[in-house]
Amino acid sequence: MLPILFPSTSVVSLDAAFRRYLLLDGAQCERPQTVLKRLPYAASRLFDGLLADGSADTSVFLVPLPEALDLQDALLRLQDGVRSLGALTLLESPLESGELTQRLARRLDARYPNGKEFIARFYDGRVLPWWVQALNDAQRHDFLAVGERWHYVTHDHQWDTLALHCPMQDPHTVPWTLDAPQRHALIDASYPYTLIEHFQLTDPELLDRLPSANWYAFMRNAVAVAAAFGIEDSRRVVMVCTWALLVGDDLGEDPDWQVRLRDFADGRRNAKEIGDEVWPMEESW
Repeated sequence: MLPILFPSTSVVSLDAAFRRYLLLDGAQCERPQTVLKRLPYAASRLFDGLLADGSADTSVFLVPLPEALDLQDALLRLQDGVRSLGALTLLESPLESGELTQRLARRLDARYPNGKEFIARFYDGRVLPWWVQALNDAQRHDFLAVGERWHYVTHDHQWDTLALHCPMQDPHTVPWTLDAPQRHALIDASYPYTLIEHFQLTDPELLDRLPSANWYAFMRNAVAVAAAFGIEDSRRVVMVCTWALLVGDDLGEDPDWQVRLRDFADGRRNAKEIGDEVWPMEESW
């Protein structure tokens, strides 16, 4: 498995009116408390995700950073303790730590029109831009009312920035309510990361055939290829992604693979039969 490497940051120096904060997703850290010790500043929790037996901690932490801190050096110290580049984001805000923690915590509660509740995972830098994109204009305006700038690493491993605003009174009304198109947009945008995590656990060498900055776009394209042939259940989508990693994500344009994918979609051939055709076993005597 290739190491996690944060790109060089282009975050500009702070205006005197603002403070810089690090938002850390404990679920994406090997041991979040160990990671936090590398930045010995007082952290507050947006919510407590520590399991009763202490085996894991999915808490989300807000850490105020001193203005003089060398950000690139700090990222170098943190990167070997995180599992993905979405583990942390950087916020700049005029709000004190306590007020910012409260505003962010109030933005966690969300539900679907059927009343089902869920946590808005905006603290995951991989999800953050897709979450903002999925909100309607009014929701987006209220969500962004937490500061001046919000920096995150994009799916192709570049720093990007959300412009924020910060009224004295928080305009957000709890909870978020997302309709079906918003829900589907979030699921579609996040699914490639689920596939990446699957291959990181099951076959990291196969995934490492590609530069990590290309993983997201590759998986999203492979999912689109599968969908074009009517393949949408997760188990078979994973199989299509495996084939794409082996032969290239343009397999949907290859006439022979078009036949195989149609057969796979319609149940005429299973994955083993297709694999035996493409990669036949050779007898060795």
